[in-house]
Amino acid sequence: MKKLIYCFVILILSSCASKKIINGNLPDADTLSILKIGKDDKRSVTQILGEPSFKGSLGDNAFYYIGTLKSKVAFMKSKVVEQYILELKFNKDNKLRNIFFYDKSLSTEVAMSSLETKTGGAKQSLLQQLLGNFGVPGMKRGGPILGSGKAED
Repeated sequence: MKKLIYCFVILILSSCASKKIINGNLPDADTLSILKIGKDDKRSVTQILGEPSFKGSLGDNAFYYIGTLKSKVAFMKSKVVEQYILELKFNKDNKLRNIFFYDKSLSTEVAMSSLETKTGGAKQSLLQQLLGNFGVPGMKRGGPILGSGKAED
């Protein structure tokens, strides 16, 4: 009986082991070394490194590649262990001008607002959501389907 209890405890504890989660598309150093400052443009950078995680949207003319390593235990919230950001700056002719590399130590915590954005529409209960698909197109019904663009004969 004790062996069964020990096995059960070990099984429970092993299911709570820390998991490593890797996100992002940070290129490796070998691939990055192919880039030539002043020669490569946005198109060639995208062909070499792939699409960036995001592009500069405030007129900074840059590509950003992000890689994150997170640790998570069971159902707990994950924690960022390591984070790297690769910033590729381009000049006005879209030629590669500079390459910057940032790690987690240079990041800043940003407080998220607790306010919510209200959206239009009505709240539906779970039952309304489950039953809301009855009568939609594809149910092999005869006659016109409202809002489908089909006209009656």
